[in-house]
Amino acid sequence: MQIKGIDFSEELKMMRGIGGVRPRDAVEIDKDTPGRPEKLSFGEFLAQQFQRANTHGIEAEQAIQRAVAGTEENPHATMLAVQKASVSLTLMMSIKERLERTYQELIRMQIG
Repeated sequence: MQIKGIDFSEELKMMRGIGGVRPRDAVEIDKDTPGRPEKLSFGEFLAQQFQRANTHGIEAEQAIQRAVAGTEENPHATMLAVQKASVSLTLMMSIKERLERTYQELIRMQIG
């Protein structure tokens, strides 16, 4: 059984397709390279977080498979991986719902 990640490509294309909304100042995020912070747009940051949540889910699924197969010696590591994936998914879903509500409010806003 092969574990595959969730494909967010269509959602990311939609987010990148919104060209009219650009941040005034990009978010400064420290990358792996020390001393060289990289500036990310909101869309890039969000895509990075979606990918991170997806990675947590894959790691949790692999930990569960190891536990079922009997190769995992530490049950706490399995539970931590599952909880980390659960929290990541819950957070991403709440962000998605908040973005949808904000979008709906913008659509209803009257320009005049």
